[in-house]
Amino acid sequence: MKAMRDPRDDSEESRPDAPAGLFLSRRGNWFHDGDRIFHAGLSGLLDRSVARADDGELIVTTGRDVMPFACEDAPVMVREVHHRDGELVMHLSTGVDEPVPGTIAVGSDHRLRVPVMGGRLWALLGRAAGQTLEPLLEAHDDGSLWIRQGGRCHAVISVDADWRQLPTLSVDVGAGVVTSAL
Repeated sequence: MKAMRDPRDDSEESRPDAPAGLFLSRRGNWFHDGDRIFHAGLSGLLDRSVARADDGELIVTTGRDVMPFACEDAPVMVREVHHRDGELVMHLSTGVDEPVPGTIAVGSDHRLRVPVMGGRLWALLGRAAGQTLEPLLEAHDDGSLWIRQGGRCHAVISVDADWRQLPTLSVDVGAGVVTSAL
């Protein structure tokens, strides 16, 4: 019996434009040689195994096995953002929770991204995560954007980067300088 799939997933059933080997799409779907990996256990394992090798290459590793992969955007997804003990916490596709960092990047595509995993990877905020942050967004008179939650402020800065590369941020925001040496 063929497994039932959400019909909304059909738009990414295959990706003939994907490079050979493992590929992670902008929508967070895994492919192998252009064919979508629909097995939930395998795609979950790949999500949890995303890492960066010492030479900077993106890999999935189970500790014993290591395989390089290509991705279309950031290699990690922020699935949701929630409040915990007065702090904003992100739940990542890797299965790990991390606090929202002090600086949030917005690309020319108007999507939010944050450095994660000790600054070794970028993470793309999924729709639900972005919608959680939207009511907290403040525009200041100097044109800067901030996300305020309780006594904490998170700068939202415009950055165009190769989201597959190591995150680095050093940006002048209004009168102050926001620096994140990652």
